Amino acid sequence: MTFKETRIALSRCQVAGRNLAHALRDNLINNVARKVIPSSSRPPGQQSMPGTNEKPMIFASYATDGDLTGSHRYCGGEKLLNNLILLLRRHGYDAYMVSFDGKNSQWLAEHAPFLSVEEFRERLENAPEARCVTSWIKARAFLERCGQFYFWDQELGASARSHFPALARMMGEGRIVRTAGVNRTVQAWHRAVFEKESAILRQLVDEKYWKPDESRRQRLRVGYFDEGEHGGEYIRRIRERTAASGLTLDFFRLQGAEPEIISQMQTCAVFLALNIGKSPLWGEGGPMTPQEAMACGTVPVCFDMNGPWEFIQQGYNGFITTEIKPELMADALTEIYGSPGHLEEMSRRCLEITRSSHTMEARWPDVRKFLNLPE
Repeated sequence: MTFKETRIALSRCQVAGRNLAHALRDNLINNVARKVIPSSSRPPGQQSMPGTNEKPMIFASYATDGDLTGSHRYCGGEKLLNNLILLLRRHGYDAYMVSFDGKNSQWLAEHAPFLSVEEFRERLENAPEARCVTSWIKARAFLERCGQFYFWDQELGASARSHFPALARMMGEGRIVRTAGVNRTVQAWHRAVFEKESAILRQLVDEKYWKPDESRRQRLRVGYFDEGEHGGEYIRRIRERTAASGLTLDFFRLQGAEPEIISQMQTCAVFLALNIGKSPLWGEGGPMTPQEAMACGTVPVCFDMNGPWEFIQQGYNGFITTEIKPELMADALTEIYGSPGHLEEMSRRCLEITRSSHTMEARWPDVRKFLNLPE
């Protein structure tokens, strides 16, 4: 075992020990309480974190230090935290993103207001009630000023491995008020490991910007991102296989800041999610791009990873390949274009599902529950 692996294994043993100790303590307390306090005298609906009816101030950040400042171009985690703050502000909350120096890298369609860590500290000290949210357990510059905080886990590849010792320590210290998983797999992991309730808060795709433009859609255009060294080779193999089936498709690489990507995605009929994830075990927890494609009426085709199964119904509004093989993506394209009207029907279903279930506004009840916000 390497030193890092030994630390992680030790932390897991410590978590198991704490869970056992807490369970024994809770059983003892409950047994005593049942004898001392009549059930009729217990406060109804008592919660572990009593709140007020006033709206708390809310801060979100992944700021770690002068290098990992809390704002970097093309960071999906930043986009999710940014959209969380935008949604809170649209519901009347005084909410902010926090970066090390208060600056942001200007790449999103709409940026929430940013504070520096020092401005954040001053506002936090003067706030009657506040919530701090992070998706990066090593966000030291932010978390050392927070005390308690809410952890929105978006990547088990980090949380279950290199970040686990810090995560276990903070859970043991009671600094994490509540966790939420970006999908059911992440949520279930937190429940199983820490034996505590964990919320679900899926991707936040902003329907204000991500929407269709049917006048610009090109029926034979298939969009994709450059997701690393494998991308070019995968597209070549997909192009060859679809051409052999009689399909002449326009494979279009999307690139640029979010406003440019939105405009480009609106021209695509199908989107290939070539992301194969950073971890061989967890893959990509819940890539946003297939959901952003759906919001534009663009049919997504994804590799088999945890996240897409929660919003793609196989063959209904997209496809998920059974293995990470570009040939299977090519076969999905052949099926999508193989029957008259099939592509258009799948596009309609993408929009229908997005509008009914996957807008930011549809996520609002989950946000409110995760952050213990007053109704």
